[in-house]
Amino acid sequence: MTTKQAESGVRRAGRRAQAGFTLIEIMVVVAIIGLIMGAGGFVAFNRFKKAQVSNAKVRVTEISNATMQYMLDNNNTCPGGVDALVAGKYLAKKGVKDPWGKDFIFLCPGQNDTDGADVASAGPDKAEGTQDDIKSWE
Repeated sequence: MTTKQAESGVRRAGRRAQAGFTLIEIMVVVAIIGLIMGAGGFVAFNRFKKAQVSNAKVRVTEISNATMQYMLDNNNTCPGGVDALVAGKYLAKKGVKDPWGKDFIFLCPGQNDTDGADVASAGPDKAEGTQDDIKSWE
């Protein structure tokens, strides 16, 4: 074997050893991707929660408006509940529950809105009477 052949074999072996990525390089890339995905998931989850609160506010307003329309059509008589609004076609069936799956709190005539109805959602914590409640009179 000549010197040139030996050198050429060493070069080929060196190239093969450097082709590809080390385990540490792969782990660093995977960790960076995980951090990016985690941050994106966190932002998306917070926006989803805000969207639920906004949706509940819109539904509370819809129920209040439907109640006022019902009362105008029925000589200021209060509806028996949200189901009466749905039965009278004042409210769509999809608006009966809040975004967290609970029924809206409905009181007609209202204690806070004596000319209409008090409509509220228990909010994200699903407990009535807490700070996160969504109310038609606030």
